[in-house]
Amino acid sequence: MEIKEKVLMIITIILLVIMIGMACYSLYNRQGKNEDNQNIINEIDLNQTTTNNVTEEENETNTEALENIVSVENETVTPTIEPNVTEEEINSDYVGTEEQQTVNTEQTEEEKVIELVKNDYGTDQGVDFNIENKEGTIYHVSVRDINTTAALAWYDVDIVTNAVTRK
Repeated sequence: MEIKEKVLMIITIILLVIMIGMACYSLYNRQGKNEDNQNIINEIDLNQTTTNNVTEEENETNTEALENIVSVENETVTPTIEPNVTEEEINSDYVGTEEQQTVNTEQTEEEKVIELVKNDYGTDQGVDFNIENKEGTIYHVSVRDINTTAALAWYDVDIVTNAVTRK
């Protein structure tokens, strides 16, 4: 064999080895992608199953609630259903009975303070009465001009003794 034939043989063998290597690498990558795709499909199926389970539970709860409604001769009686309430669903504006009494008392006190100042000041035309501050039982009230909002008079009102003091 001549040198040319030997060089061609070596180049052919090298090319053959490269092609076999690429074919193996391609098969290996394809197998890895199939596993990844299968994992993704399994996750999607799991998410759909979870969603379906939650939806089925909600539907069962709604169905049970509907089945509990009893109709008696044109009169529908609906039993009380206690839903699962989370903290987020609780209305933060809800005022309990004790708190409501406190709020009503404060509103009554504020109205009383304004009324006492109105009686002392005299007229209420063209002026606005504002409670500016409260320190304990003493309210600090300003009488302000409606147009300029300038303070025309200042009062301290003790809500316990009903004492009105003009400053």
